[in-house]
Amino acid sequence: MKKILKKSIAPVITLMAIMFNNKVFAFGDIKEDGDSFISKGSTSSPITVQEAWDNLLPIAQILLAIASVVLVIAYMYLGIQYMITDPQGKADIKQKLIGLVIATVIIYGGIGIFTVIINLFNSIFA
Repeated sequence: MKKILKKSIAPVITLMAIMFNNKVFAFGDIKEDGDSFISKGSTSSPITVQEAWDNLLPIAQILLAIASVVLVIAYMYLGIQYMITDPQGKADIKQKLIGLVIATVIIYGGIGIFTVIINLFNSIFA
C-alpha cells in the first residue's frame, strides 16, 4: 500500500506543477523597483531616539501592562503551588521561579535594551 501511494504521489505533484500557471517577472522590473526603493531610503535621515520613543511608547506601555499582569498571575500561581506541595515538588517550583525571575528582569530591563539598540543602530547607520 505504501509503495503504491509513493508511486502515485510523484506524478500527481508533477502534473500539479505543470498545470498551475506561475507569473514570471522580468528582471528589469525587479531591478528598477529595487533601485527606486534604495534611492528612497538613502535620502531619508536616520530615526532619532525621540522619534522612536514617540512612535513605540504607546505599544510598549500596552505590552508592559500585559506582561505585568501575566507575571503577577504566574508569581501567585507558583507561590500557592509552593505553599501546598511536598518538599520534592518545592525543588521543581524553585526551578520554575528562577526562570520567572529571569523573565521579569528581561521584561522590565527591555527599556534599557531598547535604548541601547536604537543608539547602536544610529551610530552605525548615521
